[in-house]
Amino acid sequence: MLFYKDYPVEFLQVDQETPCTVYFRQGDNLIMLVPKHALFGVQHIDFLRERGIDTIYVHTRERKAMEHYMARHLDKILVDQSVPPRVKAEIFYSTSGYAMEQVLEDPRAETIGDMKKTIKGMLNHIISNRVVLSDLFTITTHDYLTYHHCLNVGIFATALAYKFYGDKDPDNNLERLSYGFFLHDIGKSKVPKAILTKPDRLNAEEWQIMKQHPQWGYNILMQTGHLTDEAAYIALEHHEQINGSGYPNGVKGDRIHPCARICAIVDMFDALTTDRPYKPALKPFDALRYMQQHLIYGFDPSYLETFVLLLAPKQAA
Repeated sequence: MLFYKDYPVEFLQVDQETPCTVYFRQGDNLIMLVPKHALFGVQHIDFLRERGIDTIYVHTRERKAMEHYMARHLDKILVDQSVPPRVKAEIFYSTSGYAMEQVLEDPRAETIGDMKKTIKGMLNHIISNRVVLSDLFTITTHDYLTYHHCLNVGIFATALAYKFYGDKDPDNNLERLSYGFFLHDIGKSKVPKAILTKPDRLNAEEWQIMKQHPQWGYNILMQTGHLTDEAAYIALEHHEQINGSGYPNGVKGDRIHPCARICAIVDMFDALTTDRPYKPALKPFDALRYMQQHLIYGFDPSYLETFVLLLAPKQAA
């Protein structure tokens, strides 16, 4: 409904104060369920269940308070066996999307630290296979908002890295590197919004500005010091190509950081499956086939093959 954002009921924790006024829908109207800073209790759950209501609403001006509330309780929600996997995926996607949006608007050490805290819980679940990848895939939003793109790439690049390396990573280096997947496009925070949100194709001058975002991203991550140097290389090299045709430095082959090669594949996949005013989205299967047929020389073939295997069961389902 206009000016209100909907959330699954499971977002609310029993015997915890609500961060804002919470509403439920009755016909065409919204009715207050719990006032701001009141305890949400079992009686409210029973009330909603009796009426078959599984969605609550919060005014958009209170979205920030709600997202902070969800971030605080995310770990508890993710281990709660009563919460369906799909709802867990929705909660993670919403909370992480907000954290990513804040980082891109204000890429400081503090906001990057907040993003890491939010992402860490889901990384642990991806690693331990407690969250089914297909649940995350079904709720990803394929528009050209940068923070949605960063989140999509972060989720699937992490899944690809763990599928490829798995037990070969006893020191959990991949967990630390995975933050670089989510922040691969942080350099776009320096790109003028008129270019970033332009509905048409970029002209030559605009494209030259856009192509600077990997270097800008590397600089930001190195300056904040919140991630490993290697994670910063993901931001720097995720547009490099195996055959040397990429940017910003034309690095080729094994000189490209392995995680940057992983990120490049998922970055292209998300771009191909995203709707643009000038280009309709490809279906996932068609995007994978296009990458195999037309872009094979730009990507690491071993990672690309693993990515196809990772997504193949989801596409066949």
